[in-house]
Amino acid sequence: MAQAEAMVEAGVDLDAVVEIDVPDSVIVDRMSGRRVHLASGRTYHVTYNPPKVEGKDDVTGEDLIQRDDDKEETVKKRLAVYHEQTEVLVDFYSKLEGEHAPKYIKVDGTQPVEAVKAEVLGALGK
Repeated sequence: MAQAEAMVEAGVDLDAVVEIDVPDSVIVDRMSGRRVHLASGRTYHVTYNPPKVEGKDDVTGEDLIQRDDDKEETVKKRLAVYHEQTEVLVDFYSKLEGEHAPKYIKVDGTQPVEAVKAEVLGALGK
């Protein structure tokens, strides 16, 4: 927050601030469903990209693991920190007014990646 305020005070103009909005429940589902084959780095998702055999790497047949960072409780803790640090910035930029205020753009991040990209680029006029 201090950095955002300092940028405004220093006269640093931003063209736009983009918020990609995704509900916590979707983030938890996306992250906690990831599974990894450690030796190769291949990644799977239990819902969106499942292995052919549950819990096994498609190439080697070796076990897949859920990284500690992808466990539901870890994801929820990280989201709490994110909200604590980010909500004040969202509030700050969404209420900033005047000729030097950046355009505030909020995009639905639950859309397919290409749709999010198109919406952001469209809002930026690119």
